Amino acid sequence: MYLASYSWKKASELTAKHGEGIVALLPIGNLEEHGPIGPLGTDYIIPESMASTIEARLPDKVLVLPTMPYGVSPALKAFPGTVDIGEEALTGVLKGIVDAVLSCGVRRVLFFNGHGGNWPALSTAALYLYQRGGQAAQIDWWVTCAEMKAEWKCGHGGGIEASAAMAVRPDWVHPEDCFASEVVHFSDALRNVHIHNVLFEGATVKMIRNAKDSIPSGDAGYDDSPSRASRETGQAIVDAVVDYTVRFVKEFSKIDLSVGRKEA
Repeated sequence: MYLASYSWKKASELTAKHGEGIVALLPIGNLEEHGPIGPLGTDYIIPESMASTIEARLPDKVLVLPTMPYGVSPALKAFPGTVDIGEEALTGVLKGIVDAVLSCGVRRVLFFNGHGGNWPALSTAALYLYQRGGQAAQIDWWVTCAEMKAEWKCGHGGGIEASAAMAVRPDWVHPEDCFASEVVHFSDALRNVHIHNVLFEGATVKMIRNAKDSIPSGDAGYDDSPSRASRETGQAIVDAVVDYTVRFVKEFSKIDLSVGRKEA
């Protein structure tokens, strides 16, 4: 089911036809730099493609919403093509989406996320939904795959993200354009291991900079080189995350939304 395909009248009849357990799925990401070979659309094309596959497997349970391709990315704005609409703007959009979903009688929303900068706004929108009788869930595909296999742990703009992008849009990823990664460390003792994360004596410290000052090549994190990207790895990741999400949606659609609620 795709919300955009329905008339307002048919949208109002969704739960009567398919039951109260419908899960609205919002693919969300951002348009931003992703290293030497990652397309600017990496963060939204991956969840968008996965959402389509999930809907095909659960056509009576999943209501796919139009993809939200813009998010929050202030530290990456120095890279051409990066969009940052700000947390307040994204929160407002998400609340509006929640209201629209509720108006259709649907009370379960899965934020299918491809961008870490969206987390604060997603959390605010999730609580907004909960306070109106609904329940949100959030799956960050790159976190999920890293929890499945250690070798799938990814940095930003590196091989894992590029691999997943290759799987869903091979025409958008050009490995032949790859160039050397560049990371600017504070010192030998304070070395960047991600965009804002510095490793000191075995523990991570967050030290915020403009990303173009810390990672001029646009990629960083956990030895996840763009040069190791492969479509085969990407397809394995996409398949694994889709399988996991299908199982989760089946369970999410069954839960009692009244559990634990206290009257205000």
